Order: sequence, then structure tokens, then C-alpha cells
Amino acid sequence: MAGDTKGNEEVVLEDDQQSDLRTLAELLCFEEVPPKWTQDFDSLHSIGKFSPLFMPSFNEVETECMEVFKKKKMETKKILGNFDGQISLSVDILRCESYFDPSCCGDYLCLSAHFIDENWELKKWVLQFSCISVSVSGPSYDSLHKYEDWGILRTLEDWGIENKISALTLKNDNCNNELVEFVKRRIQENNGKLFRVYCCAEMISVMVQDAFDKIEDIVHKVRQVYTFNIDYPFWFLKLANLQIAVKSWSTKDVIGSNDVPSPEEWKKVEGVCKILENINEVSDALFYTTPLTPNVYLCHLHWLPKILAKVSIDSDCFNRIVVEDMSKKFDKYWDDMFLLLAISAALDPRLKMRYIEFLFSKVKNRNGNSQVAVVSGAIHKLFDEYVVRFRLQDYQQFIHLNDHSKEKSDLDCYLEQPVLRNNKNFNALAWWRIAGIEYPTLSRMARDFLAIPVSLASKIDAHYTVPKPADDHLVWLKPDLMNALMCTRSWV
Repeated sequence: MAGDTKGNEEVVLEDDQQSDLRTLAELLCFEEVPPKWTQDFDSLHSIGKFSPLFMPSFNEVETECMEVFKKKKMETKKILGNFDGQISLSVDILRCESYFDPSCCGDYLCLSAHFIDENWELKKWVLQFSCISVSVSGPSYDSLHKYEDWGILRTLEDWGIENKISALTLKNDNCNNELVEFVKRRIQENNGKLFRVYCCAEMISVMVQDAFDKIEDIVHKVRQVYTFNIDYPFWFLKLANLQIAVKSWSTKDVIGSNDVPSPEEWKKVEGVCKILENINEVSDALFYTTPLTPNVYLCHLHWLPKILAKVSIDSDCFNRIVVEDMSKKFDKYWDDMFLLLAISAALDPRLKMRYIEFLFSKVKNRNGNSQVAVVSGAIHKLFDEYVVRFRLQDYQQFIHLNDHSKEKSDLDCYLEQPVLRNNKNFNALAWWRIAGIEYPTLSRMARDFLAIPVSLASKIDAHYTVPKPADDHLVWLKPDLMNALMCTRSWV
């Protein structure tokens, strides 16, 4: 009898241990809990979810996390497999520069899927997180370098979504251009189309950094007389520090010394700060928009050339050179991205094609009418493709014919309606969720376009002047576990 009791207690204890292990694994997979914390048993038991005798090894935790990942991946894969819209991809390269563990230093690829689900909620799910280079030589060098696309196509095939990809967003450099062309060729082999999207946040950061580079020697002198309080790699913080330094500047501070800025140099810093202050206002208004969907970019970005033009007129020779170089970078981005941004803006009921027409009515030295015609032609062509691909069901046809003239399409009826008044709480996704009943085909197109990430970051992360840091709590893990935690945390 005593033996039976002891055996039952051991079974109960084993069940409790397994239950605690699954709870801990789910905590790691679905919340921002540092993995090393699992070996700090005092902290582990302080949250009150585990039995006092629960002291798992890290190998046990790792194995259970992988089980949670596999189960969640099957659910996520089913959702993406059944998804009847287009999926956009983003490729972000993060960097780890750990002084404590050099073996973790290097670049990490984060491949994410962006889409708008059936409830019109914008999703960003990580599909792959892997090391693509390390800063030390030897056997730890990652094998992904032997793939032309860092394993992206292999990942898409594993997820079964290679035929659903419509856009690819990444930074603009030669390596990424080769990557896009490789992926594009493979997708177009299956009669697909791929929009190449350039990261807007990077474009603005490069413009700003170019301005800082032109006063780099002067900034070094500024640091001799003013200590930057916060010196993280965000360009708005560097701007704030320089603005404070300029305000504290006085003539007697600099007389008779070559180690501090001259009055002329202070003026250059002041001029650059005024330029960047205006850009920062546009940047904040854009990147702090929630949700950050592509329809909002055009109406914010069109202010940048106006700002730069005004500053160029009002500035001295030095600042005009700064502005000219910034303008070249912006013009290149505008030429590359205008059509995508314009189509997205037209899908905003506060803007539509009337905003595009208004925008070009204010632009001199450009053939505004032809640009409007290009946008109109492109959006109608895309809509016609959706009409062919997605035939309306009988009831949807009935609703459409009841609401609209037989000769008019969803798109024509939508564009003919008056634009909505702007409201700071307006949400384009919420509007289209309701309007989808009236515009069934156009709403499909809007759902695909409004999911395209025009920037790889938003809010404060959009202001980095260096690659964004990888999570140093995760990069020391084995590759499979690191990937599992990055993915599952994005799927909740």
C-alpha cells in the first residue's frame, strides 16, 4: 500500500514537472523573457507559477521550447496557407556587437511576412531569423553565405507561400539589389509580380547622416566644449545635443583656441540643425502614425522637397551644398517609390486620386497631368487584374449591382465619391473593413497594398544611424532555438 502511494506521488510530481516545463517554454516563446533567466531559480520561482521543486536544466527547457515552436508553426503555416490575399516580405539586417561574447558578433537576417488578416488587422510575422555573417573566422562561420538569397526562397517554400509574395522591402545597397533580382526571377517564373520597396526610414537617415558627415570635424570640436548627455545611435538625439550646444555657444568660448569651433563653424552647425529640425518634424509625424500603412507616406513626404527648397533659398553657400546633396537622395527615392506611394494614397478615402491631382497642380517644372495619368492608368490596370483573378460570388454581384451602376466598377464608384474629412483618429484598415461590402474587389486590392511595409522600422527605431541591434538575449542561443523564439514571439 505504501509502495502504491509512493508511486502515485512520483507520477504526480512528474506530471507537475512536465506541466511547469511547458508553462516555462510558453513563457519564453510568447513573451519577452530572457532565456538565461530560466537558470536563475530564485527569479523563476518568484513569479509563483512553478512548484518549489521545479529546477529544469537548460537542455530540458530548450527541447520543450522547440516542441512549442513546432506546434505553433503548424498552426501559423495553416493560417498562411489558407490566406487568400497577397503577402509582403521585409528583409532586415540586424547587428550584434557584444563585447562579452565575440562569437555572437555579426549580422543577423530577419525575414518577416506582412499581411492584413480577415479582421483587417495588420500582421508582421517573422518567418526566419538566422546569422548570415560572424566577425570571427573558423568553423562557426555561417553556411548561409553559400546561398545567393540567404535561404529566403527555401524558407518561402517551406512555408508554402512562394506564390503569394507581392512585395519585398529592404535597404538600398548593391548586395540587396542582387538579392531582389534573384528572388524576383524565381517569383516571376511562376507568373508572379514583385514590387521592390526601398526603406523610407533608411532614406531619411542617410540624408541626415550625409549632413552630419559634412560637419563631422566641427562636431568633434563641439565635443571639446560640450558633453553630449545621451549618445545613442539615433540621429534625432545627435540633433538635440547639437541644438543644445548651439544655444549655449557664446563668442568668448571660442576666442583664441583652435580646439573649439570658430564663430563661422558654429554658424554651419546652426544651419545644419535648422535643416534637420524641419526633417525631424516630418519624420515624427510620419513614423509615429499608427498603424503605419503606405497610404500615409505620400502626404508626409511631399513636404520634404518644399522644406529643402526653402532652406536652400534662405541659406548661405555651405548649407545650400548640404541641401543639394540631400535633395538628390530624396529625388532618387521619390522616382523609385512614387508610383507605389501614389497608388496607396489613392486607396485612402481621405485622399483618393484627387489628392494626386492636387499635389501635381502645385508642382512646377514637371508634367503634372502626365504623372496623374500614369497613376490613374496603373491603378486601373491593377484593379482589372483583380477583377479577373477574383470573380464575385452571386450574392456579392447582387450587392454590387444594387449599390452601383452596371457600367461602373468598384474602383470608378469609389473614386467618384467625395473624399472623407481628415480625422486624427482615422484608421484606413477599419474603414476598408466596413467598405469591403460595398467595394468587394477593390477592398481585396486595398488589403494587399496597405500591408506593404514602406519602412523596416517605425517610431524611435526609424531614427537609427547604424544597423538595428539584434537581441543580445537571443543571439547566444543555438541557431534553431534563436529562430524559434524570434518567430513565436511575433506570432502571438
